[in-house]
Amino acid sequence: MIRRLLDVVVVLLLGLCLPAIAEDMPECRPLQPGKVEYEGPSRFDRGVLWEIRSLQGGTSHLFGTIHVADDEIVNLPAPVNARFEASRTFVMEVVPEPEEIMEMAAMMYVSDGETLDALISAPLFQRVVEILAAYNLPEVAIASMRPWSAYLTMSYPADMRPVLDLRLLEQAQASGMETHGLETLLEQGSIFSDMPTADQVRLLADTACHHDLLREDMEAMKRLYLKRDLKGMFVYGQRQAFADNSLYEQLSERLLTGRNGVMTERMQPYLEDGGAFIAVGAMHLPGKDGILNRLALQGYAVERVY
Repeated sequence: MIRRLLDVVVVLLLGLCLPAIAEDMPECRPLQPGKVEYEGPSRFDRGVLWEIRSLQGGTSHLFGTIHVADDEIVNLPAPVNARFEASRTFVMEVVPEPEEIMEMAAMMYVSDGETLDALISAPLFQRVVEILAAYNLPEVAIASMRPWSAYLTMSYPADMRPVLDLRLLEQAQASGMETHGLETLLEQGSIFSDMPTADQVRLLADTACHHDLLREDMEAMKRLYLKRDLKGMFVYGQRQAFADNSLYEQLSERLLTGRNGVMTERMQPYLEDGGAFIAVGAMHLPGKDGILNRLALQGYAVERVY
């Protein structure tokens, strides 16, 4: 369960993609074509590996990842692998610490108060149980999960192996590189745990209602990633919406825009020193509010490598 927890939290943002078929439950809302808004310099629309040079002359690399475990993705292309192996320091979104993992696990489950089966309707709870059975979670454990915890867990494949980011961390540690995180596990988890319970339930219901085609959506995102199409990934993630999409707009602000600012600020000491290989989710890179444009506006030289 700890490995599952870690994988799920590290993949907080693959894109808020929900498939288009709803189950016959009263909580289900229909999807409609989304209003796609994308702005930003076109030179940042494509590419997953970027050379970043500071005004002091330090040279580092910024790598956009996708948080999956497919062999064709975790086996790094030669240009990426060469820069990774030549780096002194590895930086990623989160370097999970055992104490934080245990704290996060405690956050995911109810120790007192209403259980999940009391918070949501019986049909929705049974749908959640059906989905999470593939994760080897018994019904009694699912009943103790907080709504955001169940939502995150069912958002990713049940058979998921260590994702690209964690594979990079393992390789960096094995080679003796310094390793650092831009955020903490609890900071990431609080994005969801701090949400009002009603919003957590809404996320869970939307995901359970539209779960059947989730794998298809993830396959589409992986294909775009392998093409190094950052703009395509960004646009695909917004292709569908609900009539009232305010919850997802707020979540996107916290998951993307807000974290882009935090990570851009926190990576700068490593960029100044040079020799760093920084890996963050590819969705954080493009657009006017993306990390690449933020760095460029702050005077860093940003050049695509791959």
